[in-house]
Amino acid sequence: MKINDLVSRGLPLLILAIAASTLVWAGVGIGGIAPASAYEVWLTDQSDTAKESGGFLYIYDGAALAANPAAAKPAVTIDLSGEINKFCEEATKKPVRRPHMLFFNKNQDHAILSFLSGHVLFMDAQTRKPEACLSMGKNVHAAWPTPDQKMAIAANIAEKKFIRIWTDYAAHKFTFDPQKDVVNLAALESGEIPDASPICPITESSSRYAFVTLRGGGLLVFDVTTTPMKVVATLNNNQIHPAGCGGIQVGETMYINSGGGWPVAPLSYDVYALDLSNLPKSISARLVSQRDDRFADSHGMAGVGRYVWSADRAGNNIEIIDTLSNLSVGSVELVTDANKDPAPDLMDNAPDGQYVFVGLRGSNPLTGNDKTVNNAKGTIPGVGVIHVDGGGKVGHYKGQAAITNMKDGKETADTHGVAVRK
Repeated sequence: MKINDLVSRGLPLLILAIAASTLVWAGVGIGGIAPASAYEVWLTDQSDTAKESGGFLYIYDGAALAANPAAAKPAVTIDLSGEINKFCEEATKKPVRRPHMLFFNKNQDHAILSFLSGHVLFMDAQTRKPEACLSMGKNVHAAWPTPDQKMAIAANIAEKKFIRIWTDYAAHKFTFDPQKDVVNLAALESGEIPDASPICPITESSSRYAFVTLRGGGLLVFDVTTTPMKVVATLNNNQIHPAGCGGIQVGETMYINSGGGWPVAPLSYDVYALDLSNLPKSISARLVSQRDDRFADSHGMAGVGRYVWSADRAGNNIEIIDTLSNLSVGSVELVTDANKDPAPDLMDNAPDGQYVFVGLRGSNPLTGNDKTVNNAKGTIPGVGVIHVDGGGKVGHYKGQAAITNMKDGKETADTHGVAVRK
C-alpha cells in the first residue's frame, strides 16, 4: 500500500533497519532492478557500521517475509557507511549516522531517509542510488513527503527548526532556502508550549496543512504552502501531551498520538482524533485512548481499513481503534516464546492490506528510550509480521525476521521502523 495514497484512509508512519558490511547485495542491490510485480519491505538499523557513522538498510522480498518470517533473509543489504556516506560527505562535509526515518513518495520511485546526524537523503527507490543529500543542521528526526510530491517537511529537534524542502522527483532536484523555508520554533514557546522541539511532522491529504507534534507537548498546524510558512492553529500541552510520533488521516479526522522516551514523559500513551473540518480557522482534539494506568508508550500508527492500529512500545502490543466509533475494539499481542519483549515501533501495510509489518527494537535502543523505565528496550531486533483479518479489526502475529550487528559479543542492532514499497 503506497504511503501517500493512504492519506485519506490512514497515514502510517513507518521506516527501516540492518545487516552486514560495505554495500553487500543478494539478488538486487545498488544499480539492480526489482521485479515490477513484487513489493518490498525496507528496514533500517541505527547501529554504527563505521566509527560513529553508518547504519544498515535492509530490503526484504515482501511476499517471502510474510510467508515465513523466521526464515526470511534480506534480498538487499546496504551498509550506509559505504557509497551513501561518501555521497553525503561530499555534499555536506560530514558523515551520516543513525538512519532514523524513511518514507516513499506517492509514486514510490524515491525513498526519503533521514539521519539523526542532520542529513536528508533522497534515493532512487528502484536502483538504490543516491540523488541528493541535504544537511538540516545538527539533527533531523523525520522528513515527510507531501502527497502532492512538491515538498518534504522536516523536523530538527536539536535546533527546534521546522524545514520545508522543495522536491521535483522527475528532475531529481531537491532544495530549500534557509531564509524562506526554515521556521525557528523556539520563538513560539510559551507557558502552554514549553518546548517546541518538533518530533514528527505530517500533512493531510491536500498537502496544505502540516501537523507538528512537540517534545514538550502541544501541536502546531502550519500552512506549508505560504512563504513564510504560517501557523494557522495551535493546541497546548494540556490538549496534546508530549512527544507524539504517529499520524493517520481518516476522512476529515487526523489521528495522532503522544508517546514516552523523553524525561518530560518517560511513559505516555494517548491517541487523539483531530477534527480538520474547521481549518484554517481552528482545530480541536478529542482523546480517544489512553493507558495512564499501564506500563505503556505510544509510538507508531498505521491505517488498516477503517481501523487505526497504534503500537504500544512498552506494553508489547498493538491497539486497534474503530474510526467509526472511536472506540478500542481489541489488540494484537506480540509476546512469544521466541521474543519475550518485542518492543513494537513503527508499522506499514502490505499493498493488498493482508499484512502489517512492524519494526521491533532490540536490547540496545539508541533512540527514544528513557533508561529509568526502558520504554523502548526489547530483546531481539528485527521486523514482525501480522496477518490482518476482519478488514483490520483483527490481527494474528506470525513471528519475526531477526537482524543482528554484533560487536565485542554485544548485540548493537537497533531497528527503528519499516516501510513498504510496491
